[in-house]
Amino acid sequence: MWSLLLFVVTMGILVTIHELGHFCAARLCKVHVECFSIGFGKKLWSHKFLSGTELVIAMIPLGGYVKMLDGRATELSSNNEKFAFDRKKIWQKAVIIIAGPFANFVLALIVYWIIFLIGVTVYPVKIKDVIPNTPAATVAIPVGAELKTIDNIKIETWNDVNLALITAMGKSNVTLSYIDNIDGRVQKEVKKSIDINNWYFDVEKKSAITAFGFVPKELEIYPIVSKIVSGSAAEQAGLRVGDKIIGYNTQSYVDWNDFSNTIKKAQAMTLQINRENKDIYLKLVPTIGIDGKGVAGLYPTTDTKVLQYGFLEGFNKGMAQTVLTTKLTVHSLYQLATGVIGLQHLSGPITIAKSAGQTASYGITPYLYFLAFISISLGVINLVPLPILDGGHLVFLLFEKIKGKALSNKAQERFFRIGFVLLMVIMGIALFNDILRL
Repeated sequence: MWSLLLFVVTMGILVTIHELGHFCAARLCKVHVECFSIGFGKKLWSHKFLSGTELVIAMIPLGGYVKMLDGRATELSSNNEKFAFDRKKIWQKAVIIIAGPFANFVLALIVYWIIFLIGVTVYPVKIKDVIPNTPAATVAIPVGAELKTIDNIKIETWNDVNLALITAMGKSNVTLSYIDNIDGRVQKEVKKSIDINNWYFDVEKKSAITAFGFVPKELEIYPIVSKIVSGSAAEQAGLRVGDKIIGYNTQSYVDWNDFSNTIKKAQAMTLQINRENKDIYLKLVPTIGIDGKGVAGLYPTTDTKVLQYGFLEGFNKGMAQTVLTTKLTVHSLYQLATGVIGLQHLSGPITIAKSAGQTASYGITPYLYFLAFISISLGVINLVPLPILDGGHLVFLLFEKIKGKALSNKAQERFFRIGFVLLMVIMGIALFNDILRL
């Protein structure tokens, strides 16, 4: 139910923004809009404005439309002829059509901008190991190396690595750069080209990272207190920020998981702490959490850092991320069309709903990333030159520009039917893949 609700909200946002782009452009070009519908099918709610535009919320939240006054669909009077879409210049009609996908790109830019203003938590993208008989194993990439770029795409997270490698699939080679850390001495950035002529993998069964041969190094957690919750058991025990945990209950510190599991037992503990080069002993009595497990209220030090950008810097970063994601989406679509990626990897509404629910459960930032990605995907797909999509309408305008006259209504209707059938086939495959993944 949660995933379904998030799906409806997500699609509602994306469709509204997309159609709002068409609507605003139509009004700027002085085209009368008869209906602005969010969703298809039976009307759930509607309101007619003084301008004559009817706002509709429909039952099926998988799309929407802006119905404009058009002489091909209705008889025009001498008074309203100048407000009809088909009576406008070609460039005006093109602007109205492009405005929908453009609005999706603008939404993604704004969402990314918000993300970078909030701050992004990152940690060094380091290699723990290299898997034998993989592309990465064909060159000497040292363990512990920190990845910086892949085919000139800047690497800040392992998700960047995954996207960059998926994009590279089908190429003859991929170029990556890394920094090698030896004995704490940072060396200069090293670039290497790797042959991937015969590199293919199933994106449903394996991540690009593993298929390429990288084993990511886990987040490093150090037994040094970085934060103490006010009024917590840790504060009452006398712990301070900067204290290093040496041992507990007469045993030496093993790792943070073991220490955390000991706290969860909700039993009194004796901590051996190093503070200002002196070892001291403190008694920690965990409180009982709502799940019945012990809680101490202290946080360790990690190698993560929060990158928070200023107003203009965040905008530039958001723009760069929007451009990069758009390029990756276009390339993935090309790979799908050329067979590099199989049709079994198409995803439909069920997968989108599950993804929306999962990302939202991880927090606001992962969901915002998801929203921006889906918005860009919607914008790119709508520009595909398939009749019934915005890209198909642009092709019709190009024909009109070249020939000097528009396609006949009968010809356009025939192409729309073909486009509708193709779209239904694609959606059918995507839905079938969704069901197989359940």
